[in-house]
Amino acid sequence: MRIIAACLVAILAGAPACHAQTTAPASATDPSLPSGRLMPPEAVTDHVWVMRQPDRLWAAVIGNVEIVEQSDGVVLVDSGGTISDGEDVVAAVARLTAKPIKAVIITHWHNDHPLGIPAVLAKFPKARIIATDWTAKVMAYPDVLQVGIGKVDEKRRDKRVHDAEETAAEFRKSAADPALSADERHQFAIEAAWVMERAKRQLPNYVVLPSEGFADQLTIDDPVAPVQALYLGRANTRGDAIVWLPRQKVMISGDVVVLPTPYGFSDLMQPWLATLDRIEKYDFKILIPGHGKVQRDRSYLATLRWSMADIRRQADALAKTDATAEEAAKRFDRTEERRRFGATDPWIRRWLDTYWLDGMFEVAFKQARNLPVESGTDGGE
Repeated sequence: MRIIAACLVAILAGAPACHAQTTAPASATDPSLPSGRLMPPEAVTDHVWVMRQPDRLWAAVIGNVEIVEQSDGVVLVDSGGTISDGEDVVAAVARLTAKPIKAVIITHWHNDHPLGIPAVLAKFPKARIIATDWTAKVMAYPDVLQVGIGKVDEKRRDKRVHDAEETAAEFRKSAADPALSADERHQFAIEAAWVMERAKRQLPNYVVLPSEGFADQLTIDDPVAPVQALYLGRANTRGDAIVWLPRQKVMISGDVVVLPTPYGFSDLMQPWLATLDRIEKYDFKILIPGHGKVQRDRSYLATLRWSMADIRRQADALAKTDATAEEAAKRFDRTEERRRFGATDPWIRRWLDTYWLDGMFEVAFKQARNLPVESGTDGGE
C-alpha cells in the first residue's frame, strides 16, 4: 500500500482515453497525447471557472484549479503541480479578466495542488497564500513533498527523473504485454510517453510555504463572490481545506472528493465519513472535486459514502474468519463497487483498484483485527 501511495504523491505519470488498433509506443509528439497541461478554463457558474486535467488520466494527476473572480481581484483554489502549470493558470486568468490574482487557497499538501504557486507570485508578489494550519506544517518538511523549499533541490529533482524513467519503462513493458487488452496496451503506451512529459514540467519545482494559516475558517469577503475557506475535519489528509462559495452555492472539495475513482490509502475512513456528513449539510448546488468533472447533484457523494461503508462491512466480516490478509483481499467482492463507480472496462477497474479499493480495504482489514496501520498520504504525524 505504501508503494502505491508514494506513486500517487510523486505524481509520476498519466494517460488519456484513446482507442486505437496499434500498440506501438506513443511518443511525446503523438497528437493523441495531451500536452501535459491543464485544459482551458471551463465556466462553472457566474464568476467561477475550473481548469481540469484531460479525462481518464490517473497516474500523472494534476489537481483541478478553480478561478473565482471577485470585485477587486481573483482567488485561486490550488495552482497545479508544476511551475509551468502555474504559468498556464496565470495566463488563463489574464484572458478572463484584467484583475490581479490576490489569493491562492491550497486545499492540501499533495504535490499536484500547491507547486504552481511560484508562477503566481512571480506575477503577483503580494498574493496571499492560504492553507490550513496542518497543511502549512506539513509543507515545511522537504521529505514529505520531495522537493526543495524556496529553491530547487537538485538531488530530489534527479531522483524524480530517475523514478519517472523507471515508471516509463514499466509502462512500456505493459504496452507490449499480450495478456492485456488492445485498449490497455495502448493506454500504457501513452502513459510511457506522458510520464516523461510531466517529469520535464516538474524539473524546476520547489515549494513556496503558505503565508497564512487558519484553524477553522477564513473568509475573503466580497459583495459578488465571497469565499470561505473551511476546515471541516480530517478526510483525504489531516488538513483538508474545503472552499465554500455561499452566493454561487458552489462547494470546492479538494481531494476529499475525487472522480471518477477516489484516491485513498489512509487510516482516516471514519473521520472522512464525518467530514462528508458536514459537507452534505451545506446548501450547495454544484460540487467541484479535487480531480474530475464538475458535479451538479449529490449522487457521487452518495456513492463515495456507500463505498466506505461497504469496504468497512466486508473487512469486518472477513476479519472474523481465519483468512490471512492476502486471502481476505482476494475474497473482497468488488462487483458492486465497480458497478457504482462505472468501472466498465479493465483500464478503469485497474485504477479503481490501485487508487481506492486495494489500499482502503487493506487498512480496514487491519483495523478490524486491531493491527497497526501506517498513515497513507496524509503527511503522517
